[in-house]
Amino acid sequence: MSDSRKLFLALAMLVFVTGIASAQSPTVIACNVFAQPLTVRAEGLAEQLGDVTTTCTGGTAPAAGTALPQVNISVTTSVNLTNRLLSDPITDALLFIDDPQPLAPGNGLGAQSPCAPAAGSTVCAPLFASATVGAASETSALGTIRNIFQGVRQNDTTVVFLAVPINAPGVGGSRTYRVKNLRGAIAGSTATNGQIFAFVSIQNPPANLQLNSSTANIGFVQPGIAVALRNQAGTGGLSTGSARIFNFVCDTYNRDLYDNSANNYSGSGAGNTFTLTGRSSVIRYTEGYPASFKRRDVNPPLTEPTATVGNQNVPQSNNGLDPAVINNLVVDSGFFNINFTATNGLNRAGRADHGTRLRAVFGNIPANIKVFVSAHALNSALAFSTTSSRSSGGGETGIGNGATNAGAGNAVALQPKAFAVSSTTTGQNIAAATVLANPLSAAEEWSVGSRVLPAGYPSGAQAGLLELPVSGGSASAIWEIFSETPNDTDRLSFAIAWAYRSVANPGAGTATASGSFAPVGGGSTMSAGATIPRFSDSGSTASTVASWNLCVTNLLYPFVTNQVGFDTGMSVSNTTQDPFGTPSQSGNFTVNYYGGTTGGGAAPAAQTTTSVLAGGQTAVFSLSSGGTNGIAATPGFQGYIIVQCQFRFAHGFAFISDLGAAKLSHGYLALVMDLSGTGDSLNRTGIAGENLGQ
Repeated sequence: MSDSRKLFLALAMLVFVTGIASAQSPTVIACNVFAQPLTVRAEGLAEQLGDVTTTCTGGTAPAAGTALPQVNISVTTSVNLTNRLLSDPITDALLFIDDPQPLAPGNGLGAQSPCAPAAGSTVCAPLFASATVGAASETSALGTIRNIFQGVRQNDTTVVFLAVPINAPGVGGSRTYRVKNLRGAIAGSTATNGQIFAFVSIQNPPANLQLNSSTANIGFVQPGIAVALRNQAGTGGLSTGSARIFNFVCDTYNRDLYDNSANNYSGSGAGNTFTLTGRSSVIRYTEGYPASFKRRDVNPPLTEPTATVGNQNVPQSNNGLDPAVINNLVVDSGFFNINFTATNGLNRAGRADHGTRLRAVFGNIPANIKVFVSAHALNSALAFSTTSSRSSGGGETGIGNGATNAGAGNAVALQPKAFAVSSTTTGQNIAAATVLANPLSAAEEWSVGSRVLPAGYPSGAQAGLLELPVSGGSASAIWEIFSETPNDTDRLSFAIAWAYRSVANPGAGTATASGSFAPVGGGSTMSAGATIPRFSDSGSTASTVASWNLCVTNLLYPFVTNQVGFDTGMSVSNTTQDPFGTPSQSGNFTVNYYGGTTGGGAAPAAQTTTSVLAGGQTAVFSLSSGGTNGIAATPGFQGYIIVQCQFRFAHGFAFISDLGAAKLSHGYLALVMDLSGTGDSLNRTGIAGENLGQ
């Protein structure tokens, strides 16, 4: 073969191979979606969801200065998204390229550099392959690198990141597109033990980009809270036989506290009916799973981050927490970096308004009765004492393993801590920032003789008792979590105390209490003003927490007669005057007649005394003649009588005889119809009373 023919064949082969290479290029960029699902609270309306990460490999790395294809990446979730609208429709959801670190912008690929071209815009275009391998810059090779993009609301379940550059990583390389700060409305949309999914789509991708997987699980749903009403010491449940539930409006309880909310509990002999401390009961909140109670962020309570301290700005870590500095801390805030530009609210993106809050709601509170709660979670290491008028305790802390379990040996530093905050009745801040409530009374202490709270509580917070404002028979208390134990199931307990005075005419009735997360409400869609976090109003069922009975006694005279030569005389005694210190009461009584009169006539109408019967006095009357306190005669009546006395501790006697008691007579004690405290299920009056037996 001649040299010319050999050269021709070689050139032909070169053209053929070049043509094949041209037909196969550019090489495929293969992308897959992954996620690290978070456990989310079933009650939540703005729960932080797991990161959605799209990892791409392959392709041909472009030369510096090459214009990059830019695509729209959207994330759709199986629940409504509830991200904050920082500049509607721009949200606080963020997309990071290759997890840039919190360095000063301009320091290369590793520096965080958001795209925020102007108010109302999230598009940085065109973008070019930078001289720094893998980066996208605003001008050919030398411009500012952009690697963080802000999400835009597309609909209730979708955010879209506009004009995201696709810079092929090349053979052996990979590129990560991480979406953070997604929040979802879980309550009412997903069953407990259910899952939350994210679906990724890429709009107008380059021809060589393949999205091989697009769906990932970003959340597991679990109940976040359990609420229980406990007895005075927190050691057991409330029961209807407890003196701490049932009281009488003619008594006085916590007299000193009623008179002045800065006073302590009233002890024995200071106006209380009961001799124990003035605490009435305890409301206890237990995590549904470890770390469902969360503090606001990495900063100490009520402390703001600075340019160099307190930012959660490490994108590859959940919540943006730096794992080299903070280990195993669970917070309500997501990624945030206050050093970002204020354009489109970027410097506010991701930070929660406050930590998890706990809410107690009291309902049906009778008139002129006051309710108080402890400002702080009770100290589980302090045993409850009935000998101190200001004992703390009853606050079981943990039910898992470790030093946070209930018991006197607890490490105080590890106890979860919560303190009352000034808020609306549903738990939102009243002021722009969280403001602590001010406990006036030292009736509840952290330790005996001390109101000083341990580290982990906000600076300046003091142990004590708060009076709750009552409106329309309702009151509420809000506490915020300031520290928690992520590896234990935390419990926090708070004291409840009632105060009233008989001279203030307290009303009768049954008060209820329920508990939940807070704030409640605020909607299940993205919002500029709704609080983060927030929850559905689906707390525990309202249960009886205290009841006040009318000061009455119901007496039954089972047989009386003024027929066939017989007559009945009766007495009603007001025995509230005694040597036991019982407050003396006065009141009228009503006589109700059941039966008939001589000749088949109807029973007389009920009649009420025209003057009160004071403590220590006795009213006497007969059917034939009437008697004292304005009781008129009811001649010819035979049947039974029920006397309703408007005072406690009434007792009666009846005496039946012929005229002059010459031939036949019989006397008996009137039956007290009210509950004797023995659990009589047949009690008709619904009133607790002094049933002495016959």
